[in-house]
Amino acid sequence: MHSFRSLHRVPGVAVLAILAAVVISSHATCAFSPAKANQSRSPTFRPASRTSPTTTELYVESDANVDRQPWDALRFIRQSSRFIRPPNPFRAAGAAQVVNTGDVIWPAGDDTAVGPKMAWAPLDDVVMGGASSSEFDNNTGMWGGTVSSSNSGGFVGIRTTPFDPPLDMTGCKGIEFKLRGGDGKRFKAVVRDSAEFNGVSWTSSFDVPRSRNVGTVRLPFDKQVPTIFANTVKSKTFLANNVVGFQLTYSKFEYDGGLNKKFALGDFSLQLVEVKAY
Repeated sequence: MHSFRSLHRVPGVAVLAILAAVVISSHATCAFSPAKANQSRSPTFRPASRTSPTTTELYVESDANVDRQPWDALRFIRQSSRFIRPPNPFRAAGAAQVVNTGDVIWPAGDDTAVGPKMAWAPLDDVVMGGASSSEFDNNTGMWGGTVSSSNSGGFVGIRTTPFDPPLDMTGCKGIEFKLRGGDGKRFKAVVRDSAEFNGVSWTSSFDVPRSRNVGTVRLPFDKQVPTIFANTVKSKTFLANNVVGFQLTYSKFEYDGGLNKKFALGDFSLQLVEVKAY
């Protein structure tokens, strides 16, 4: 058994300095792409593909249409600091851990996975000035909360702390999520090949069926869409030998300023059962 090393907290002024770069993105958005779902008794969610990415432009709502709520700066720091890896010139980079097809990378409440241990934590629109909020239980895999459009927000997410060492998934076609719930809504899964907080998000969108059964979504690496702040970007190459994190997001935003047609403000819930390589 291997184990992921949790991100160490960055002390005081260093945290604020690093996170200052994030604050300027307070009106940026996370998004989903259109997708179709298999509505069978044992559902399989199929990711969408997208072509012709465009130049990145941030989507900003008119101030006249924005409901303003007090911004929770402490929650912003608490959430963001989990996912920032401070530079350490005295630490040698470890060799990537090879992941093979069929390896269970993360199971809810189980330490018997083939891969290193990893933990998920919320990363909601508070990091961009919003008021949405969610919680995640690593023992049960239950993720739930409330999505709000206040302060130009409208998304919630969970993300793993940066993997150290990274995962080498060059021998795999993609990742597989086992999920339950979601009430037929559209979610997005993200694979990260950079430890940068606002680095490229390799995204795949999927619709969950209205079923209490556990369903499986397979996300092939060759169908992922590179995005930054919910906008597609050009000329990017996915580094399957340097996978450093996973992420799930539920948002009112689609790509490039479009809206998610299978989204609703208010309470939501989704159970993440397992993450596996295929």
